[in-house]
Amino acid sequence: MAAAAAEQNVPVEFQEAHGYAAREKVVLRMLGRSWTVRLKHTKGRRPRRERAVLRYGWHRFCADNGLAVGDTCFFRALRSAGSGAGDVDDGDGDHVLSVTVHKADGGDPLE
Repeated sequence: MAAAAAEQNVPVEFQEAHGYAAREKVVLRMLGRSWTVRLKHTKGRRPRRERAVLRYGWHRFCADNGLAVGDTCFFRALRSAGSGAGDVDDGDGDHVLSVTVHKADGGDPLE
């Protein structure tokens, strides 16, 4: 099976909902471990719309978890406890995402 890509696009709706234009990195959590992944910002095709990709550190996350082309990652923004609370950060201001992976081979999901 082919290796996973060196970067992963962040959907515009997700990045806008979580303020990714102002963020430099995120923390991915899965299987009791954490990976810091830097965000790379590029100009989008539409005016005033930046595009963000998970870049530096994404390859390490993929390699550590045996990800390959065809595997599907689900990202969930962790929320603080309490009504109307915001997204969780790691204490350094970095956004924390819980990741679940469904392997293309149909194996049990990784969480």
